[in-house]
Amino acid sequence: MEPLEFEMFAHEILSRLPSKCVGRFKLVCKQWSYELSSPMFSIIHSRRMSNCEHRKLITLSMSSIYIDNLIGGMVDISERKFISFPVDTPISNLTILAYQYGLLLMCIQGLSDQLVLWNPTTNKFLNLCHNKPKSYFDIKADAVGIYLDSFNDVKILHLQRRMDDVVPRVYSRNTHQWKTLTFFKGPDYASRLYLWSSDTLCKNVLYFASPHYWAPAKSYMIAFDVVYETFSKVSIPQCTHVVARQSRFF
Repeated sequence: MEPLEFEMFAHEILSRLPSKCVGRFKLVCKQWSYELSSPMFSIIHSRRMSNCEHRKLITLSMSSIYIDNLIGGMVDISERKFISFPVDTPISNLTILAYQYGLLLMCIQGLSDQLVLWNPTTNKFLNLCHNKPKSYFDIKADAVGIYLDSFNDVKILHLQRRMDDVVPRVYSRNTHQWKTLTFFKGPDYASRLYLWSSDTLCKNVLYFASPHYWAPAKSYMIAFDVVYETFSKVSIPQCTHVVARQSRFF
């Protein structure tokens, strides 16, 4: 089969099959394994499965990681599958930060926090902090998100808070390179009194809630346009009855 013909066959036919079937087809030959392991196929397959009634729930316990089926909003443990994390570290050190397109953005906590992109279906991973300074990622200060650009390139947004500045960086899965963007200017944006949430992707915009710990009136939300890669500030309506120390856009 010609490469172009097989690519169309994989994207239009095989991408509609469950992950277990796709895994079996990878054993047919090298061409099938290569195409079915490509980032493009992973994205298409994830989108197909997200519209399917059968979804997956991944759970990190103190001693194991396992995946259950979600059927009709209920957890089905009859076909529970145990998997291993590809990095030798205690599971208690792992935190799920964000997820999109079948990919999990993980933090490995330790002497220096590591930012890892993990595909639990193929068990492949990418350490985004490789060859970076020890303080490159800080789970207590930074925020991250995953999005897909107009060229179907999976990208990671990393909002890095250091001293008095916020440094936004974007990682490209296609080029394996980081680039630095421009953020707001102001004295308070990098303050640790703001408790940044994880990302919420909605209509090509990543949202990060940023409630102020002591002064709710100073709370705001960061909106990142994934098409133009620009930031804007969104006000959060105030509630006079509650001091919101944590917020999340949904």
